[in-house]
Amino acid sequence: MSGWAVVMTKPNCENLAHANLQQQGYTSYLPRIRKQAPDGAVQIKPLFPRYLFTHITDRWYSIRSTYGVSCLLMNEFGPAIVPTPVIDAIRGREENGFIPLQQAEKFVKGQRLRALDGPLIGKLLTYDGMTNRDRVRVLLSILGRQVPATIHEKHLVAA
Repeated sequence: MSGWAVVMTKPNCENLAHANLQQQGYTSYLPRIRKQAPDGAVQIKPLFPRYLFTHITDRWYSIRSTYGVSCLLMNEFGPAIVPTPVIDAIRGREENGFIPLQQAEKFVKGQRLRALDGPLIGKLLTYDGMTNRDRVRVLLSILGRQVPATIHEKHLVAA
């Protein structure tokens, strides 16, 4: 048996388990993402919280007792193996050591929206794109002109 096994870690111990597995001579892979916190700080988090991958051959029993590891995912024949092309596909998406996550835009440029809350409540707005941190750039028609404004995405619905 040879391939990539899925290791479940203890809560918030992904980095610890990853380091300890490598120290034991295993090749482990912990895909990570960058996430922006509400206060603006950049956080580095695992792509799959509480999970990482480790390449195993015949010896794998010591993985279960590694500090930071909760368990090794198993099937009826032994450790559950993830096909190598799946791991290669995840690694292929990495940019500077992180997996970029792209959110699909909720609205289409030029789409008419209505504000549900705030100073623009009830006003008809035109979607003009996203700014950072879930803020939407909209155009408001005032005195025959299109005036740009930003509003939080959760306060908007399609008109």
